[in-house]
Amino acid sequence: MENHTSEIEPGQEVGQADSIDQIANETGRALLTRNDQKIVAAVCLFLLLWAGWRWVDLSRWGNEEIEIRNLTAKKISYLIDINDANWLEYAMLDGIGEVLAKRIIEYRDEQGSFTSVQELRNVKGIGKKTFEKIEPHLVLQSSPDKQNGKPR
Repeated sequence: MENHTSEIEPGQEVGQADSIDQIANETGRALLTRNDQKIVAAVCLFLLLWAGWRWVDLSRWGNEEIEIRNLTAKKISYLIDINDANWLEYAMLDGIGEVLAKRIIEYRDEQGSFTSVQELRNVKGIGKKTFEKIEPHLVLQSSPDKQNGKPR
């Protein structure tokens, strides 16, 4: 094996990057031998394969879907007493948001207890379509007499 030396004069000030470039240019050799290049290529290939395998493993590629996605949705039916419900219970109904739920409570506080489920249509914002959506969930169980301290 030949011993290649650089042509840099002793005592000559050269930066590290300059000296590496000069050595490579002047000797006509790459900084890594052919065996070193093979080792670096093998390590890079190994790391690339490991990263790909890890990505596939973490992404669960090829695994079955979670069973929840395959199940059919179930509708939950619940009933609320229109004279006892608070605004949160009203807000859970389809088509009734926070603002409308609070408006229902305000109406009930001002007018007194509801005497029928149909009376809920008197609240501003509850039209025919909204009422048809929520009617199956409404019941009148509590007695309307002196609910909220206001007789009818």
